Amino acid sequence: MNKTLNAMVKNGPETLMRITGLVRKRGCELQGIVYEVGLEDALSKLTLTVGAPSEDLMDNMVLQMRRFQDVYEVTE
Repeated sequence: MNKTLNAMVKNGPETLMRITGLVRKRGCELQGIVYEVGLEDALSKLTLTVGAPSEDLMDNMVLQMRRFQDVYEVTE
């Protein structure tokens, strides 16, 4: 099952590494990634295309991503 996630995140390499690490630890497949710096230097838009073996695993990953302090919003 593939999903595209859009997130508004704090601009910085630590944030990107934390999110991609979460995807890897959950055993999901990262199929695409777009990282755009927004008009404000503090925020960036992150678009991920993720493949997961089950719906439950995908939902769990999104919930954990929302708990990160550097992530302000996640939409599917």
